[in-house]
Amino acid sequence: MRMRLTCLIILFILTIPLFSFATEPLSKKSNGVGYHVNKNFDVVPNTPESPTKVVLLTIDDGPSKYSNDMMSVLKKHNAKAIFFVNGLHDKGNPEIIKSMARAGFTVGNHTWSHTNLKKIKQEETVQKEINDNSKLILEATGANPKFFRSPFGVGTPYVREIVKKEGMIYMNWSGAAKDWEKNTKDEKIFMKNIMTDLHPGEILLLHEHAWTSHYLDHLLTTLEEKGYTFIDPTLITY
Repeated sequence: MRMRLTCLIILFILTIPLFSFATEPLSKKSNGVGYHVNKNFDVVPNTPESPTKVVLLTIDDGPSKYSNDMMSVLKKHNAKAIFFVNGLHDKGNPEIIKSMARAGFTVGNHTWSHTNLKKIKQEETVQKEINDNSKLILEATGANPKFFRSPFGVGTPYVREIVKKEGMIYMNWSGAAKDWEKNTKDEKIFMKNIMTDLHPGEILLLHEHAWTSHYLDHLLTTLEEKGYTFIDPTLITY
């Protein structure tokens, strides 16, 4: 009887570390900071510990001659962003995609040639637009892209199917500088477009334009003054 009791006590003691080891990841996960993208293309906290007054910065149509300047401004504000790139632009701006990744920024897939995917009838062509760009990003950064954005924000069920199959998160936006419009060269209009509908969890769309690069520091300063912080895209879950 005593021997049996002793064996049970020893067994119990030996299982305590295993129990602690098994529960630790769950504890860390429940207390971790994270976000997901909802159907309105806002970022939503996964847990109560995640800050809510946040903005996700996304910058389209690079790489370009403005990429390095924009990265410098982002670093000044300790802000992360997703650079949605087109393979078409890589030849004229070599090594920049690699620099984005080295600097800690996330590189997203924005198709190879920035064409309207909804207008392409051949599924093979749509797939090539997406996959060729993913291949370029993988070669430049060492990792497959986690995020995909359709040019002009226009997708199809087939596009979403490919994106899901390739393990990417489909992402549009919920706020924009509308910096593709010429009148946003006026800083007041540029800022008004953003601030009018600014809200917590916003996915903000910017582009690699000269005026956007020039106004970026003022924009980030203004957002900070309003109490917003900038999400690290690596915290976004599937």
